Amino acid sequence: MPAVVNYEAINTKVHSILGRRLKGDDYKKLLSLTSVNEIALYLSKNSDYGRYIASDNLNDIHRDELEKKLKMMLIYYIDKFDNYFSGEYRDFFMTFYSKYEIYDLKRLARLIHIEGELQSLREYLVFVDYYKNINVDNIIKAKSIVELIEFLNNSVYYPYLKNLLDGNKEENLFRFEMVLDKTYFLILFKKIKKLSGIDKKAFFEVFGPIIDMINLQWIYRGKKFYNMYPDELFNYTIDGGGKLNYKSIKELCYSKSVEELEDRIKLTPYSFLIKGDDMQDIYMERRMNRYIYYKLINTIRKNKRDISNVLVLMQIIEFEIRDIVSITEMVRYGIELSQSNNFLIKAV
Repeated sequence: MPAVVNYEAINTKVHSILGRRLKGDDYKKLLSLTSVNEIALYLSKNSDYGRYIASDNLNDIHRDELEKKLKMMLIYYIDKFDNYFSGEYRDFFMTFYSKYEIYDLKRLARLIHIEGELQSLREYLVFVDYYKNINVDNIIKAKSIVELIEFLNNSVYYPYLKNLLDGNKEENLFRFEMVLDKTYFLILFKKIKKLSGIDKKAFFEVFGPIIDMINLQWIYRGKKFYNMYPDELFNYTIDGGGKLNYKSIKELCYSKSVEELEDRIKLTPYSFLIKGDDMQDIYMERRMNRYIYYKLINTIRKNKRDISNVLVLMQIIEFEIRDIVSITEMVRYGIELSQSNNFLIKAV
């Protein structure tokens, strides 16, 4: 029998934390600043991120360092809510750590792909170095995606990644990212089986749209930019989505052209992703994330006594961190406030 969870206490904590999230006025203030250190100073004095951003010694802070400090809040909340769960529920909730560990692995892979210097990245890794599940000193030595996979041979991800060791250098980055995303959900789905029926339903209400967006993004990119075979593309998709079932996902993967794929997407509830203009590819991910964001806000307002609120909270914090990082880039490149909504998940 699943463990008993005190959702009244959890929901109280969730709403307390949400009440301290950045408001629209905070976004506007951040966008009015002129440097990373000004942004860091504002956050240190006016947000929960001050827990990891000391108000002194910020003159030389740069984007990567600030991003690491922001992401420490994700670990803080995982550890915080860990205290509210036990048994199989704690085991399930701790899979969030794997989700963010995968983010670090993707970042490493992208740097390898563009021949970045991994040694200098080590100090900015947040998740892979926290619980010591992965030997960071090894993986930062990787000179290729193949080597990175080989250095992960003792990790939970290796059984899923090893099939990529086929010498295909051109697509390995894209497939590496797809496999890791699917791996996370395969791990997650195993944990979900041990939750109560109410919480299983709550999980899919929250994550169904997220899975749909991931599938659509991979299918679109795989077909448009990598010319992947339909069967391979379909093999990397994730079951358990919201409005896209097995049949509709397969039909999307087997579209004969990008144009046919776009026409098929237009027949789904996600037709808003296909604008048919030159900016479609640039803004597609932002449209996906914004759609998810407002679905999450709607869920949290229902204040149900199930696992949904804490799942929503973690995703909202993640989105907020992404927005802050985007703001640092906008400030860096002098993008005007009037253009900010083109790049932010939360509309200002």
